[in-house]
Amino acid sequence: MPDDKTNREKGIKMKIQKQNIWNTMAYLGCIFLVSFFMTILSVACIAKDMTVFANYQVYLPLSIMVFCILATLYFYIDKLDDDTQEVISKLKKCLICYSTIFIAVLLSCILYSYFTPGAIVISSVTMMVTVLINRKLGIFSTFVTIGVMLAIVMTSTYVLDIENYNIDMIGGLLISLIMSLFMTFLVGREYSRLRLTWGTIIIGIATTPLAGLYSILGHEISFETIGNALLDRLIGSMLAVGIFIVFLPLYESIFAVWTNFRLAEVCSPSQPLMKELKEKAPGTYNHCVNVANLVESCAIAIDLNPYMARACAYFHDVGKINHHEYFTENQKDGHNPHDDLIPEVSVNMITGHVKDGVTILRKNHMPETVIRAAYEHHGDATVSYFYIKAQSITEEQLSNYTYRYNASKPTTKYSALVMICDMCEAIMRAKPPADFDGMRTIVDNVINGKLKDGQFDECMLTVKDFTIIKDTISEVAMATMHKRIDYDKAKERR
Repeated sequence: MPDDKTNREKGIKMKIQKQNIWNTMAYLGCIFLVSFFMTILSVACIAKDMTVFANYQVYLPLSIMVFCILATLYFYIDKLDDDTQEVISKLKKCLICYSTIFIAVLLSCILYSYFTPGAIVISSVTMMVTVLINRKLGIFSTFVTIGVMLAIVMTSTYVLDIENYNIDMIGGLLISLIMSLFMTFLVGREYSRLRLTWGTIIIGIATTPLAGLYSILGHEISFETIGNALLDRLIGSMLAVGIFIVFLPLYESIFAVWTNFRLAEVCSPSQPLMKELKEKAPGTYNHCVNVANLVESCAIAIDLNPYMARACAYFHDVGKINHHEYFTENQKDGHNPHDDLIPEVSVNMITGHVKDGVTILRKNHMPETVIRAAYEHHGDATVSYFYIKAQSITEEQLSNYTYRYNASKPTTKYSALVMICDMCEAIMRAKPPADFDGMRTIVDNVINGKLKDGQFDECMLTVKDFTIIKDTISEVAMATMHKRIDYDKAKERR
């Protein structure tokens, strides 16, 4: 039996390895096709002659060279790139990176040949990849794009004996690299679309004097030469911004990538689902807003995406829309429908909001991380109130299995944050603490209770994270639940 089990495990591992090899071969085959078409189109633009397609002695070796450069990007994505807050598949990353590189290289070659050799739009790759995926991949993609441009332009101009603009092109590439590196830090500061666009234009204008200085190395010194170099860089910068503005919304929609810009739109009070929650379950809406303030602050403190954190908190209880009257925060006139129900039915009404929330969020095409937070924010915890109520009306020892949430434990840090802040906010709302120590005690009890129940076994929160979360919730909650002056008493004193 042990030998059979070992053989089965070896067989499964062999199948997985073979599948991974075939997947890698498929990816590399597609990358070679991209390299091939990118090369022949770019060479045709540089040569200004479509008959270059027949000259396989030029584009075939060059295609292999470009393929080798582009393949390094694939292996970086496959082996090294793990710096994404929102889970993005390897296929999506490859499609985003290679399509943006294709567009930038082809357009740069057209500008190089037909208009001006110094106008390079490679910085558009940096902006697109950084905003859609992450900063490290954006920087790496920029270096890969520059390598492809150098290979195509310098090799093709040498072999085809085209007028040599290499000095201008190399200058444009170097300045584009400097501009791109500045842009990665600009994007990292969570700018809005408008501020990001203006910031990019300003960086482009600020780096144009470098083009004037570089032009002196390859040409005679004259105002015309320097002016043309400055104009080239300004045109390249403006075109790069234009590509970014036009293509970013398309990429967001086509690849279903949730950038900070889209998440900010989703969290807007005018968002249809938010409006529906506010109209049908106003108490739940206010609760979600309060939880979002706590979750967002904690996300910033432990270096998570605050936009995604806020979105998870806003929609974690959206399933309560269906049966809003069964939840205390939405009940009016002191009437509680659970008074007329047996505990088993009440539990089903309460726990049902988790699956209802998943259904509603999927129908509204929300991010997977937000959907997981809605499904996991209670884990598989017991609904204590109704379990105790049921136990009080029977002499038998009841199993708590019937009175638990039928859901998964938090598998992301976002789900865990929502779980903690959701319970802390509810307890503080029911019985506001008198001071900071009381607030800290509530947070400690919530986190320690969830830890003992094993609710955080599947997420990646560390001991350091929990310490930061406790401090952050206590500080933010004290600020939001501060006391106000009793104006009636002040009038009596007068």
